[in-house]
Amino acid sequence: MSDDAGDRASERALRDLLRHERRDRIRLKDADDYKVTEGVFDSRTLMSIYSLMKGKYISSLRGVVKTGKEARVYWGAAASGEDLAVKIYYTVASQFKRRLMYIEGDPRFGEVKRSPHGLAEVWARKEFANLKQAHEAGIRVPRPIAVKGNVLVMEFIGEGGRPAPLLGESEVDNRDYLTIIHYIKELWNRASIVHADLSEYNVFKWGGDLVLFDFGSSVDIGHPMALDFLRRDVETINRFFESRGITTENAPAIVEQVLGRCRRTH
Repeated sequence: MSDDAGDRASERALRDLLRHERRDRIRLKDADDYKVTEGVFDSRTLMSIYSLMKGKYISSLRGVVKTGKEARVYWGAAASGEDLAVKIYYTVASQFKRRLMYIEGDPRFGEVKRSPHGLAEVWARKEFANLKQAHEAGIRVPRPIAVKGNVLVMEFIGEGGRPAPLLGESEVDNRDYLTIIHYIKELWNRASIVHADLSEYNVFKWGGDLVLFDFGSSVDIGHPMALDFLRRDVETINRFFESRGITTENAPAIVEQVLGRCRRTH
């Protein structure tokens, strides 16, 4: 495809996206989160999407998969036909100011711009960096593909635009528990991060695999609250599996195993 043809295809895709977005806004005009949805597709966000389309990372966005407090996730497609998850962070400062403790103190990030776009963009870069470190460490996460502004592109976990079932919606067994505890240890010791928001609601169970996601809150193990976040992750996972009748390991002992290995290998 020529550059001109590619530009025209990107422009058509953006027009389709805006048409769907306007339709969604009409549906949501009386909803509490209307002001948030207004902030999804401002001009800078559109330019980021357009840049990703020109860069051949995205060929189309097909529909909303999930709308959350901080971002909206779209089912998209690459030029190859591969399914994508396109996460667009809201450019609404109030959604991120309460999350500053997950950014400030992380040695990978310097001074944070407090503007709405600045906060959304650093959160996108942060999640991309966390996914990349986890993926490179061999932990099963959505493969990160690209980030531009407040738009993150990654592997879609699911099929036909439907996301994979969450762990909390699935049958679980002791192997699942041991897998997640292994992931927690590998995140700390191989990826040098802690998830910091781990629960049954941000783990997919798909094709026999457990896939961790939602890494926006994850911090470097050098963060001053990293150990607190590690303890909380372990305790949250233990509570979930205990509620399903599965015997868990002692949470402080798991934390000590993580730290003991860390001291030996770092």
